[in-house]
Amino acid sequence: MKINKFILKQIFDIKTYGIRELFRKLYLLIKIIARIPIYIIAIVPCIIIRSIRPWITIRIARISSTNFGNLARDPALYYCKKKLKIDQPTSRHIDLVYIHHKDKIYNKQLAKMWKRKLNFLSSYLLDPINRVNKFIPGWKIHAIKLTSTGRLFDSLSDKCQPLDFTNEEEIYGKKMLSKFGLKDNDKFVCLAIRDGAYQLRKIPTRFRDWSYHEYRNWDIDKFILAAEELAKKGYYVLRMGVVAEKPFNSNNPKIIDYANSNLRSDFLDIYLGAKCTFCVSSGLGFDELATIFRKPVVLIYTPVATMGKNREKVLLLYKHHILKKENRRLSFSEIFSHGVAYTMDSKVFEEKGIELVDNTPEEIRDVVIEMAENLEFKIQPNSEDEELQKTFRSLLALNNKRFIPSGADPKSMGIREHAHFYGPIKLRYSTKFLRENKNWLR
Repeated sequence: MKINKFILKQIFDIKTYGIRELFRKLYLLIKIIARIPIYIIAIVPCIIIRSIRPWITIRIARISSTNFGNLARDPALYYCKKKLKIDQPTSRHIDLVYIHHKDKIYNKQLAKMWKRKLNFLSSYLLDPINRVNKFIPGWKIHAIKLTSTGRLFDSLSDKCQPLDFTNEEEIYGKKMLSKFGLKDNDKFVCLAIRDGAYQLRKIPTRFRDWSYHEYRNWDIDKFILAAEELAKKGYYVLRMGVVAEKPFNSNNPKIIDYANSNLRSDFLDIYLGAKCTFCVSSGLGFDELATIFRKPVVLIYTPVATMGKNREKVLLLYKHHILKKENRRLSFSEIFSHGVAYTMDSKVFEEKGIELVDNTPEEIRDVVIEMAENLEFKIQPNSEDEELQKTFRSLLALNNKRFIPSGADPKSMGIREHAHFYGPIKLRYSTKFLRENKNWLR
């Protein structure tokens, strides 16, 4: 079945993109055939690795670098589990990792920092061994599982700090902040809001249809009000990004369109994420930095049940789910019962007759300012607000159990992540939204 799908896809691609696509595929086929002798040679080190296992186990993993979130989170989870001795082999072992030489590294500073922490070797050496190893029974003993949901790392993040800067990097980082007008003690917020520009630059639509992720995109103008309010409170606000669809327009000198600045760099991307007071994110890989460096996050995100943050320092806000045929907003539990709580495809929302409507600038401002005031004044919620938060958490836990039975295979249900949480639910929802929309908590 998979072979038939593969062949049909090749035919479809060639019909769609023409003779150039045919030549591109032939070129790739020739390259695969040319590598066969290398794989034959790799059998020898695989045999050696298996032979010495009674004395020492060698494990190998390929680190994905083409996605910022994976490059941040996956090695962090591995590093913390190793440091805290969680799920580690009981026998003596050596772990080796690599980034494939053909993988484009979308943040070289992050890769550089991981190379200071982990045992990296050349992919020219390790990749053939890793590939051949997987054809030999018992290969899992010699593999490192890197990928996982972010929730497990959330449970470890307060116990482990995987990344740090050198003294030289700290000095350089402060120097660069001063060029934006920031002094040592100035507070600043990173605004990491998704639009369609970055993915299109990374992989053009000719090679991948990104329309399935359109529901995640935002108009950056909806965040200007929140940025202005933060500036009034003394914060600098830096709009993050490698590339953006439109500028972040404000005359306030404390609001900086970093994404379109000539000072933007891979190093500053990481340094800003590590040093910010908190991060406002629409669910980008960038907010993984906040978790790694234990920074609070305002997460304005959809879908409602697959978010990967479960920390006390996370404040949530979801897009509105409108049932079009009745022209009304779905309650929290109805989002689950209508089958879109786990949906990560724009077409599914459309097929089910549900429109995702952006939060208003005022709703965004309220949740962002709530985070700022909580951090500044250590505000304790009153009994009514705490009861609303308990209701939200209870509904989240209840619906997760109700709609995803324990032990179910998420892939068979069209779900990319497990719905369960590691430990009790700790995150909070926008307090003002819950106060003003109590009927949503049903």
